[in-house]
Amino acid sequence: MSSRLSDLQKEILLLCLENRFLTCQDILHQVFGGREYNVAHASLSRSLTRLWGRGLIQYWKTLSHYSTAITLTPEGEALAQAIFAEGEDAPVEG
Repeated sequence: MSSRLSDLQKEILLLCLENRFLTCQDILHQVFGGREYNVAHASLSRSLTRLWGRGLIQYWKTLSHYSTAITLTPEGEALAQAIFAEGEDAPVEG
């Protein structure tokens, strides 16, 4: 199933595996850094919607300015662990 995920979706899952709880602002900063906010936010929104639709993340909403955060579902955690393991098995180039 991980082969059907975009690189961005895989990166989001791995970040959430490492941090357990991430706001969308955290993801934008860690993944996109200095990219234009609107472009980055639109891309993040699409990826999160797809991950949520597959049952891999859970949304947490509050009333603060940066209102949305995510955590992994059990299925999302299992897939993130598999993606992490695939990365560990990849040959090192250099």
